[in-house]
Amino acid sequence: MPRNMYPATVAEVLVDGMKFKPDALRAIKRFRRSKAWRGTIEERLEKFRTLNRELAAAYGIREPVFRFSAAPWSNGYYDPAEHAIGLIGSLSVVTFLHEFGHARGFGERGACRFSINLFRRLFPRSYARCQHSGHTLRRPDRPVGMKGKRRKRT
Repeated sequence: MPRNMYPATVAEVLVDGMKFKPDALRAIKRFRRSKAWRGTIEERLEKFRTLNRELAAAYGIREPVFRFSAAPWSNGYYDPAEHAIGLIGSLSVVTFLHEFGHARGFGERGACRFSINLFRRLFPRSYARCQHSGHTLRRPDRPVGMKGKRRKRT
């Protein structure tokens, strides 16, 4: 199977008891305690920058450049030429972890395995609320076809 193939489902990459570096687990726990979803955009970005730095140290890789740009839709990317992780429109923990997986050298399947299992382990309640859509996790308020946009509440 080609290295860049996405898994067809989330279930394909779930690994009970998957091992992670202890320093990486500690970094994510600090990130979780920081309540990265709260604060001004700059405060939230600083929490992601800290996580980026600490995960790079935990895995012994050069710290990826971290970028964020506001947009009405959300996405993420890893640019190997610049060793840069970018989040667009939304500060998504799962997307960040997925792109960090690429920074570690994983293809799509490996990045999905890394990000989904790490998120499931350290954010179990959030994971339980997510809907599976192919190989991705979605918050219930972000249905397929509205990538990054929230449904208007009535």
